[in-house]
Amino acid sequence: MSQDPAAQSVGQISADGQFRWDGQQWVPLAANYREPTPWTRPMQLISAALFALSAVTSVITTAVFVNHDTMVRALRAQNIPLQGGTTIDDVANFSLAITWAVVIFFTVCEVVAAIGSYLGWRWVFWAALVLYGLSGISAVTNLGTLSNASRSPVPAGGLIAGELFSVLGLAMFVWMLIAVIRYGPWAMKRPGR
Repeated sequence: MSQDPAAQSVGQISADGQFRWDGQQWVPLAANYREPTPWTRPMQLISAALFALSAVTSVITTAVFVNHDTMVRALRAQNIPLQGGTTIDDVANFSLAITWAVVIFFTVCEVVAAIGSYLGWRWVFWAALVLYGLSGISAVTNLGTLSNASRSPVPAGGLIAGELFSVLGLAMFVWMLIAVIRYGPWAMKRPGR
């Protein structure tokens, strides 16, 4: 650190990445301080938009296409064997309840992830990475559902939209993985690097 104040510019980071010049003196940086890169804000905004759009789409798709009748049709297409005393209506009602529980759980996760991505919360980066990783796995597993759409309560158009979100999630996972390896969470680098 140079002692000549004229040689320093305000905001300059010291060579060791531990201090910032405020115009008068070297001020210590927070222990986990990171600086944004050109990838940081676009990654946060795209992540927030993708999570929000995915949450809205999954709720609308489920509300419009998943009901008792479509669930019964899908279960009959799958030839589900029924245990003694159980009717297809019982299985359809149970399946419908489980479907809504899963949709609500992931919608809440996606809304929190969208808000956290927009605000740049560091812990949300790791949660988003996991959610996008799961979405990437879905991109592969959904192909089986797409190939046999008659076994799903959601029509082929809804399944294709779901596959599109899964592929976009896989792309985000790859981008975020590259960013964290290259820079750090949200593509934010340590000062002085």
